Amino acid sequence: MTAVLHGLLLLLKWIGILLLVLLGLLLLIVLSVLLAPVRYRGRIDKKEAPEEILRADGLVSWLNPVVRVRVRFAEKKLHYTVRIFGICLLNSDKPKKDKPVKDKKKKAKKTKKKKQEKETTMPAPEISETPEETGTVESATQALPEATGGSEVNGEEMLSEAVETAEQEAGDTAGNTDEAKGKKKGSLLTKIKQVIEKIKAIPEKIKQKVAHIVKTVKLLWHKKEKVVLFLQDELHKTAIGKAWATIKQILRHVLPGKIKGRVEFGTGDPASTGKALGVLGVLYAWYGKGVTVVPDFYEKRVVAELEFKGRIRFGTLLIKGLRLLRDKHVKRFINNFKKLLKVLQQKAE
Repeated sequence: MTAVLHGLLLLLKWIGILLLVLLGLLLLIVLSVLLAPVRYRGRIDKKEAPEEILRADGLVSWLNPVVRVRVRFAEKKLHYTVRIFGICLLNSDKPKKDKPVKDKKKKAKKTKKKKQEKETTMPAPEISETPEETGTVESATQALPEATGGSEVNGEEMLSEAVETAEQEAGDTAGNTDEAKGKKKGSLLTKIKQVIEKIKAIPEKIKQKVAHIVKTVKLLWHKKEKVVLFLQDELHKTAIGKAWATIKQILRHVLPGKIKGRVEFGTGDPASTGKALGVLGVLYAWYGKGVTVVPDFYEKRVVAELEFKGRIRFGTLLIKGLRLLRDKHVKRFINNFKKLLKVLQQKAE
């Protein structure tokens, strides 16, 4: 019994050690992802004489021997390689194996041949010849009733009966025409009534449309006032200011820390070139230490030789994002913004 308990305790001990090792590895991976920076560097060359040439080369690495991604653009083609622990997983320059492609025409020919063979092997259908039916066509003759000699027919009575039958037929036709005329008159009256009802309903429809337009205008005005009040609130202004400051910090962290090189540019128009130079002057605090900008006010061209380096630490981005979301002003801003969205989604009834 003691041996069994000792064995169980030993097994539980090794299971606990294994779980601790797995948790330690997981914690190490999470910390390395958050704290170890992703480094990148690149180079851009743009020339126009004697031919327009654009070359770009970039390298992204994380724990340098672990992950390396290289991207290169040359001769209007994109080349890339992905390596993990030095093992190449993806390579655009690696020749691909040609897969056997079956010719569709050969398939069609084979199917046609098979159909033809089946048609030739199928037995021809037997045609049964039926003898022509010959017969004599007898003409049907209507047998006139023979007048009996015992009964004599009076001519005047026959004439009177014929006149009566003709009058009855004429009355029937007149009745049918009267009924048709009555139906036409009824259909015309119903159509006229429908048209009159539609004309009477036009003012009511116009009133309804005008009322709907007035409601929509009032609702739009109400929404506009809500948006203005939302933006003018001091709490919301402070929240937007903090969000903008955080975005600038993230951009400063993500963008390259070192840039050096030379840029010559011209738009062909002195006015637009001057405007572009003014925009670049605003960004001078970011790139001005190592980049020389030379404007060309006469020709349209872009010549550049740039090198840059930078790094991104995901832990820094996560901390800045969590700090912004935990701010009380930002929380209230998000809740009020959700309410504003509900108001903006309303529709006029």
